[in-house]
Amino acid sequence: MGPSIGSSIRDWMRLTLSNGSVALKYYPRVFLIDLLSTFGIPFRVYEKWRFDKIIEQTELKKPPIFILGHWRSGTTHLHNLMVQDPQFGYVTMFQAMFPKSFLGNKVFGNFMKIFLPDKRPMDNMRLGLDLAQEEEMALGNLFPYSFYNGFYFPRKLREFYYKYIRFENVPRKIREKWNDVYNSLLRKATLNMNGKRLILKNPANTARIKILLELYPEAQFIHIYRNPYIVYMSTKNFYKKMVQAFTFQNISDEDLENHILWIYKRMMESYFEEKKLIPKGNLIEIKFENLEAEPLYELESIYDGLNITGYKNSEQAFLNYLKPLSSYKKNVYDFSQKIIDKVNSYWDFTIEKWKYDIPELPISNSN
Repeated sequence: MGPSIGSSIRDWMRLTLSNGSVALKYYPRVFLIDLLSTFGIPFRVYEKWRFDKIIEQTELKKPPIFILGHWRSGTTHLHNLMVQDPQFGYVTMFQAMFPKSFLGNKVFGNFMKIFLPDKRPMDNMRLGLDLAQEEEMALGNLFPYSFYNGFYFPRKLREFYYKYIRFENVPRKIREKWNDVYNSLLRKATLNMNGKRLILKNPANTARIKILLELYPEAQFIHIYRNPYIVYMSTKNFYKKMVQAFTFQNISDEDLENHILWIYKRMMESYFEEKKLIPKGNLIEIKFENLEAEPLYELESIYDGLNITGYKNSEQAFLNYLKPLSSYKKNVYDFSQKIIDKVNSYWDFTIEKWKYDIPELPISNSN
């Protein structure tokens, strides 16, 4: 995530200079990223020379399928499942890390295999350079206008949400730049996947439906939702690990948790409003707990609901992917009345809509 070897020095400096102070203890982190950005220049130049015309001529012959859902709602699990169907292409981890040089750069692939962990730190999901990844990470490596760059400046996360998810009060040229870069990113992914139809997972897109429909009017959407109480606890874990890994600023746990509550509320309000824009037959909504309990049934309902052919041809591939997950251990959370009240005060509209029960409190051992 964020600027690296895949980013230009100009974009990286624009990001750091426009978002406030950097704490002194994080200066070495800034210096390292500057160094990596410089190191990647020849690879970016080569790819631009070698592939720019080919990318411009690449077309998305079928509209993308967008998997939506707030972070920690099961979007990764659903995405990993669906890309077992060989008819679908996706943005790879390698493309997300090096979006300006991955087509002509195999050197970093072998290099990154040494350092890339086998599993994601927040939930132990498998990682790999060729596995599916969300394109918001690639956007963060392409230019400053990505929500994920907010993890460098966590005190400004709400501003990043407004600017680069909702595009409110930003110059028109930034919005147009985002459109061009996003479309180019998908064309590169299509080229990398030999023309396959793209299925993409990006929680930030949950509040970008109107923008996506302007770019891809025939796009299809899958929204996955999950118990908001679990989402809150899991998102706290996700945000804290992201901030620890990338931040240039100090932020309190309380402020970070308030960002989580605020962003989820705004994101889901936007989703409920903008999903009305999706043409009939191009949206299906599923519950994570149902996908977990009956994955094949839910997958088949997605194919039927969106009129996608090929489910039966890939059923064995789905089973092969699901089999080793039977031993997967999810994080377990202890709830307090304070946490429940906090979630209820912000997210009651989703809890009521989806009919989730209040979690049981741990039994106290008082004498």
